[in-house]
Order: sequence, then C-alpha cells, then structure tokens
Amino acid sequence: MQRAKRAGDADKVIDELLKKYGKVVYTNYDTRKPTSPPSRSPSTDDDSESLSFAMALANVANDVKAEDIRVLYVKPLVYWTQFFIIVTAFSNPQINAIGSKMRDIGEKQFNKVATGDAKPNAWTLLDFGDVVVHIFLPQQRTFYNLEEFYGNATPIDLPFDTSSKSSYRNS
Repeated sequence: MQRAKRAGDADKVIDELLKKYGKVVYTNYDTRKPTSPPSRSPSTDDDSESLSFAMALANVANDVKAEDIRVLYVKPLVYWTQFFIIVTAFSNPQINAIGSKMRDIGEKQFNKVATGDAKPNAWTLLDFGDVVVHIFLPQQRTFYNLEEFYGNATPIDLPFDTSSKSSYRNS
C-alpha cells in the first residue's frame, strides 16, 4: 500500500517533468512506425519507479541527519543512470549509517543491490543502476561540486527541508 502511494507521487512528478521539459527521445534506428501510443510508456513507468526509489533513499538520508540533500534528474544528460542523490555527512560513522540503511531499503523494498564503496570514504558512491548516490564529507562536496558540474540536471523537490544547517558551504 505504501509503495503504491509512493509510486503515485512519483507518477505526478514524472508527469510534471514531462510537461515542463518534453519527452526524452533516444534514437534506436528502428524503422518501424509506432502504433497508437499507450497512455504511459514503459520508459515513463521506469522513470516513476526510479523516482520513487530515489525519493525513498533521500528520505533515508534525511532520517540519518544528512544535510544539503539533492535529488537530480540526470537521464537527459547521461546514459548510465536516471537520478543522482547527493548528500553531505559529517563523519565516517554517519556515512556508514546512511549507506547501510540505503542498501537495506534498496534490497528489501525495491529488490536492488548497490555496487560501489563498501567502506565509508570521504566520497562514498552507491550505484543502484537507475539511481546513483554520492555521500560526501563537507570538504569533498565543496571541492567536487557535482551540482555545478551537472548544472543542467533537473532538481527534484523534496518533502522536507534540504538546506544546510551547518556552515560548511559558507567556509
């Protein structure tokens, strides 16, 4: 029931993104003409499920007190994933807690297994395929500045305060 509600919320966000930015089209050199289109394409359904998963992971980061949480829709920009989640943690134990909880949610609720860093690092990466999570310590987050590098990505609004409570961005 809860997963169905999350998927419904994700459907709304995907529909808004499609209205705002249009459909993303990839050429596959298929010469067949399309038949009458369904009301929702399989790609849109995949995006909805991926967004639901990304939102669940962002909520985990928020629950474990990560700061400056960002979810970016990067599918139009890169070929290897649909969403980036970028968060700031303030210690290796906190990075470990965020990563462990995200892995648990991925495996138990979404049947997805992360590849990437098993031990916490200053920049820890969890690759779930359609969602890639970047967990940074403040200095590395400021240095690598992925939000600027992927500045054309579409930010996804989150249902909680995502602003930084500490001053690491101002230093």
